[in-house]
Amino acid sequence: MVKPIYIIGAGIGGLCAGALLAKNGYSVKILEKHSKLGGRTASMQFRNHILDNGFHIMPFYKKSAIFSVLKQVGIENKLKLATVDKIAFFSDTGFHKYPKGMGDLLRLSLIPFSSRISLLKILLPMAFASIKKTESWDDLSLTEMTKNLDPKTNAFFEAVCMLAFADTSEHISLGEFARTIIRANQFKGGTSEFAYPVEGGYDSISKVLATFIQENNGEILLNKSVKKILIENSTVTGIITSDDDTIHTDCVVVSYPAYAALNELFDKNTIDYNFIKKINQLNKTTSVVEVHFALNSKLDFRQVVFPVGDNYVTKGIFFISNISPSVSPLGEHLMIAGTPVSPTVADDPHKIKEIVNDMKKEISLIYPKFYASLIWERPMAWKLVESVVKEPGMVWKSKMPHQIPGMKGLFFVGDSTISYGIGTDSAAHSSILCYPEIIKYVNKNRTPTFYAVSEGSRNA
Repeated sequence: MVKPIYIIGAGIGGLCAGALLAKNGYSVKILEKHSKLGGRTASMQFRNHILDNGFHIMPFYKKSAIFSVLKQVGIENKLKLATVDKIAFFSDTGFHKYPKGMGDLLRLSLIPFSSRISLLKILLPMAFASIKKTESWDDLSLTEMTKNLDPKTNAFFEAVCMLAFADTSEHISLGEFARTIIRANQFKGGTSEFAYPVEGGYDSISKVLATFIQENNGEILLNKSVKKILIENSTVTGIITSDDDTIHTDCVVVSYPAYAALNELFDKNTIDYNFIKKINQLNKTTSVVEVHFALNSKLDFRQVVFPVGDNYVTKGIFFISNISPSVSPLGEHLMIAGTPVSPTVADDPHKIKEIVNDMKKEISLIYPKFYASLIWERPMAWKLVESVVKEPGMVWKSKMPHQIPGMKGLFFVGDSTISYGIGTDSAAHSSILCYPEIIKYVNKNRTPTFYAVSEGSRNA
């Protein structure tokens, strides 16, 4: 009998970990409390359009951690991806092409030529720095480097931060920004391309991963939540589900925000209080107001437009149906407009309405046919983008470790755990870092009767 590894949560982190383990021959069981896969990237059907839970995009395309997982398990061809590369700024002087590489910065019409030289002097050392070097910049804010630049150059940084981090530059660690520039540097094997599933819905990624797991000795149980993880003598012994079923297991992988798990899934005093207190500091979010708009005409051929300048409330306009026509019915088009806000604004319906009205006015100035094309709108306010991935002093090594010191058989993956980047790519990266440790533990602590991996599959 093969003893399964239990994973709590079917978001990107849990599914990536599950796929990597399944590829190595291990039996995996994933428990997901919701009725859908994908966690915070779950999509939905609304008036025949596919709406994502906010705007999601695969950064660095084939160099991304997500694509790396798909490639490692051999299913990269199962997910058809569309390239997102038609990106532009919009300022008081009109549209300006978004730079795809360092060479494009010299042709960046958004800012004066002298400012382009200054910009290159800042970005070139970043682009060719080592990842190790960037870690020494993790305690610094990006604005420490950009505060003396002219407004239009600062507007460039704001747009990059919106695309890469869904946040403003004042919240971004210089180290995390630099790692983004390095990963986009073509001269170091990087790419500035982004991607989105052709069939529509960012949770297409989750579905492909889930299918692979289920085809390889794995099981995914939806509408199945976990109430408690059982620990005896600092070792995992099982889990208790919400319907009070006790499942005996020696290995559990937690795949949702670590600070929530530590406070919800364990008996009191099981985890050291000071450790929990430290991890609770990660419980910070970037709030966003976004609006889905359905249109009866195509307003732009571009895929992403960043209004830049202090006079714009709208920080990003994303033409989803220009990326993937599959998200909309024939003759209709879908776009999202968004802006970062404080958590108090995200809780205030009146302020949300004011922001949405401001965004609509701004969009109509950029696209005069907007109001005449509008079929319906669907405003949202999210408090789901974790700032721990980028906030100065709280990135990379400051995040939740994949294992609690001294605790056996318990692992954590997801974007709140040690990993580079933001959101789904960070969650995938955490699984890449964690799954070898899971395998090492299982192979060391289980008797041969319960080994899930043969020598052949282990060497594959």
